[in-house]
Amino acid sequence: MTTTDAGPDLDGSTGVLLAPIRGKDIRRNLDGELFVKRPGWFTVKFLFAVAIIAACWVGVALVREWWMIVLAVPVLGVLYAHLVELQHECLHEHAYHRRSLNRLVGFLSGVPMLSSYWHYKYEHLRHHAFLGTPNNQEFFNYRFRDIDTPLGFLRSSFHLGRYLNVAADMGRSVLGRTNPTVIKPAAARRIRQEYQAFAVLLLAAIVFTAVTRDPYLLWVWVLPTLLIAEPTHFLIELPEHFGLNTQTNPNVLANTRTVYGGRFGKWVTNGNDLHTAHHFHQGVPMAQVPKLHTLIADQVETVEPSYWSFYRGVMTGKLRYQGDDATCMTR
Repeated sequence: MTTTDAGPDLDGSTGVLLAPIRGKDIRRNLDGELFVKRPGWFTVKFLFAVAIIAACWVGVALVREWWMIVLAVPVLGVLYAHLVELQHECLHEHAYHRRSLNRLVGFLSGVPMLSSYWHYKYEHLRHHAFLGTPNNQEFFNYRFRDIDTPLGFLRSSFHLGRYLNVAADMGRSVLGRTNPTVIKPAAARRIRQEYQAFAVLLLAAIVFTAVTRDPYLLWVWVLPTLLIAEPTHFLIELPEHFGLNTQTNPNVLANTRTVYGGRFGKWVTNGNDLHTAHHFHQGVPMAQVPKLHTLIADQVETVEPSYWSFYRGVMTGKLRYQGDDATCMTR
């Protein structure tokens, strides 16, 4: 692992700083086949999502009926959340061999939910490196307290306050400033560029809507993102570490959860149901995570048989938030 004046270099997919683990650590001796990327398969996944999104956009454009909007909004929302999971694969540089392709597709995948590829990458790789330590933080800072009631759960899932942070980042970037919490100058500049691009796209959308007086973008972008994508992504993120000690338990096999999701769960999370294996060694491409899981399955300490089982545990109070205001989920 290389270091810089700004601390350890966490920007990459090989030689990365791995999260702490107890017991014998075999991660630097894993079979090389586990690190083989499958760019063709990733492209199929990405184009499949884009094709359905395009079909929904065309359908709403051609059939201006309420039933078409009602059908399209939930489909688009789930796909927008799914694209952020594909963005996650890109930021780990699992998708393509070329960094430029990972960034391009990663940026495009984050556009619907205004998720900056470089900002997400900067924060998320630090989450991997510092998981199980007081320095652990995450990019999607969802509200993980007081969610053991239907109202509390629902309120937390609609984390619309995230867009206030996005607006602040866009405003700062348009003024030519960088995010003061990003200490790597190159990353700060790239993050600024992406928020500037978001600002241009958002301005163009507002101008289009004002000039045409057509709520089309409201139906195919705004409503799916705010009403469906945001809570869907919350449901994806929540099981990964909720109820576990992510700040002072230095064992990735215990502070990360594996969920045996069905076909839909595996698809929408892009394989992140096997989250312990992903954290065990984040350099292993998502396409190879199932193979890695088979190697460590008997060591994984935190497992749920299904997503429904996990959500029931949360709603009944069986699984509760652990931590205080110093943890990665600060609200």
